[in-house]
Amino acid sequence: MPSPTIRIEGEHAMAHDPIEVWKKMPMKVWPERYWLIDVPAEHGEAVARALAHSQSRYVAVIRDQTGFSLVVDEQTWEGHGSAQAERQKFGPLKVISTDGPLPFDVTGFIKAALEPVNTLGMKAAPQCGAAADHFFCAEAEVDQVAAVFERFTAGFGAAR
Repeated sequence: MPSPTIRIEGEHAMAHDPIEVWKKMPMKVWPERYWLIDVPAEHGEAVARALAHSQSRYVAVIRDQTGFSLVVDEQTWEGHGSAQAERQKFGPLKVISTDGPLPFDVTGFIKAALEPVNTLGMKAAPQCGAAADHFFCAEAEVDQVAAVFERFTAGFGAAR
């Protein structure tokens, strides 16, 4: 069940109610199998190759003080990445994405989605994009996570 909406008036008022945005939001489950891969900085060329060859599939890269974290589909990583570059690998995963207009200034959007998922003991890790938000979860739990999201969204447009 979604959290109650708190309305703040005045200069700190929310531009968009996150629950109202969710109610209109179509969703998408990417069909590929994904992995979260921890890659040391010295293997950045493997990350760049995978990114260049991801085609129209989802891919996310974070570069921080530990190296790279890469969410990439299995086929792309096996064909263009490097198993020798992996420090750790988590998965298999599925990716669920918003698939409609997402106002940048909506606050509490991700929290509204994750609270009911976490309450059921599941994890859907968020990745924010400029025009869409994404969540990756265990492949074995994708139908359950999607069902939670479907309770308060406009539904799903892609087959799981």
